[in-house]
Amino acid sequence: MTVKYNRESLSMGDDVYNGVYRIEMPDDATLGELIHVLLHGGNGNDWPIPTTSVIGWVIYSDIGRLADVSADKKRIDYIVPEGSKLSALGVRWVYGAREGEEPAAAGLARLFEE
Repeated sequence: MTVKYNRESLSMGDDVYNGVYRIEMPDDATLGELIHVLLHGGNGNDWPIPTTSVIGWVIYSDIGRLADVSADKKRIDYIVPEGSKLSALGVRWVYGAREGEEPAAAGLARLFEE
């Protein structure tokens, strides 16, 4: 399955190639596996990996808020259970936003239109 990904820039230069990326995941992939790939790379990634230790991340998707990630990436608070299958959830795209900000859902959806 293909999941589209974009994220908010945190500092100048961390997103030189920022844009919409495609992540190929196995058909039975879980939310926890996807977030691991977002934070640590894998699956042929070429997107900027969040490396800040100052600001946490909130992971949103086309089905709503999925998880909160601590600034040091040592704690992930899942809104949707970590073991949930992406295909069952119907997740088609995800967006990483800065902690404390809540982007408008309609605006996010437009980022992923083709």
